[in-house]
Amino acid sequence: MSSNKHLFVLIHGLWGNYTHMESMRTILSATLKKEDIKDDMIYFLPKENAMFKTFDGIEIIGYRTLIEVCEFIRDYKDGKVTKISVMGYSQGGLVARFMIGKMLTEFKELFEDIEPQLFITIATPHLGVEFYNPMGIAYKNVLYGALRALGSTILGKSGREMFIKNSSNDILVKLSQGEYLEALSLFKWRVAFANVKNDRTVAFYTAFITDCDPFIDFDNKLKYTFEEKIPGSDYRGVLPRIVDLNALNINFHAPIKPIKSYKKWGRTILLILAATFLIFPIALVMNGLGTAYSYVVTCKYRKMLSNGLLHNEVRGKLGLTEQIKGYVTDAYGSIINSALDMDENYEASNTSLVNEEELPWKEFIQKYSTINDGVWKSNFKKLPFDENRKTILNNLNRLKWIRVPIYIKAVNAHGVIVARRGLDENTAATGIACVEFTGQLLAYLMQKTN
Repeated sequence: MSSNKHLFVLIHGLWGNYTHMESMRTILSATLKKEDIKDDMIYFLPKENAMFKTFDGIEIIGYRTLIEVCEFIRDYKDGKVTKISVMGYSQGGLVARFMIGKMLTEFKELFEDIEPQLFITIATPHLGVEFYNPMGIAYKNVLYGALRALGSTILGKSGREMFIKNSSNDILVKLSQGEYLEALSLFKWRVAFANVKNDRTVAFYTAFITDCDPFIDFDNKLKYTFEEKIPGSDYRGVLPRIVDLNALNINFHAPIKPIKSYKKWGRTILLILAATFLIFPIALVMNGLGTAYSYVVTCKYRKMLSNGLLHNEVRGKLGLTEQIKGYVTDAYGSIINSALDMDENYEASNTSLVNEEELPWKEFIQKYSTINDGVWKSNFKKLPFDENRKTILNNLNRLKWIRVPIYIKAVNAHGVIVARRGLDENTAATGIACVEFTGQLLAYLMQKTN
């Protein structure tokens, strides 16, 4: 085995813990071995930001994660880490973007000999969380107003940041600029997976990094056409369902199944009662306690953040005695030029892929590297983004992404997209297929980076 190691960091999301990424690690490990990847892989699942700690805000969570990664690399005795890839699920994708920005600037002396490889986000709210109601349905206006108020109140600092509530909670805007955009540009491949349906936490548009959302526009009453030729092989059950956005049928009307009125109203009343007297109060209390706990324990660190001193505290924990002011601007050259240069390299890489005679992956990657500029967008209205979201969108779209629109047949697609509950009968077959597809896609990309 090579003494040089490729470290793969997998970061969980809000209200989660490291076990949520175990299925992904299992599949990645098995797939990369099977595909005979030349890199000697090691995997790390950060553990410090579990449950209530995920309420603490992207910066504090990100610094905690960075400390864990640095300590893992420092204490690893079976070789030298020379490459790094990062995957973030849900809020973990935002934490990952913060972490890599600091890795390659404030802590560059620890990472300057480690080459960025793959950066992957799965169901991540890159553009934050916002509820849009283009059809103007009255009850949705009321519901969405209540959800905004709750989400930005009882999910701690993280909730306020997700909703970009004000200028004190604009970390998502900052993550699309400066050191963070530069760091993101240095990865050889960037991949974003987005659920098209049944994700009640992260809507399609924000995970896909786009200003159009057909599934909001038409209240998901669309006829899907799935990719017929799925790259990869040896899927254990069904094939992954990847939506061909260019083939969406906007004239389709789903058939209405007749339901006896007493059954319809009975189900509605039961759902309302369960939500009002059981689910909602428990969730409200738990999240309220989590918010209060988060506020108390992070008070010191929030003050240090506002004074620009937290990075020095983190450096001290890692035994880096030299104190710095701000980040190192010359870490990898000009921030903006670096990002643009990376775009040119990415285009060249894809051109070479198209010219090669190999697996259908080349066609898939070519299509889904340009899908955000596809004809499908002409059929749908742009969402009414505020200036913050327009800024994030424009900045992130300066870089090239492979964007994968995935359909998972499950009540909670948000959890199933990474098989949070395991790779057995407790997880929908389409979710397991998505995890398997992710592993095979990343194996192919790794082959192209060597």
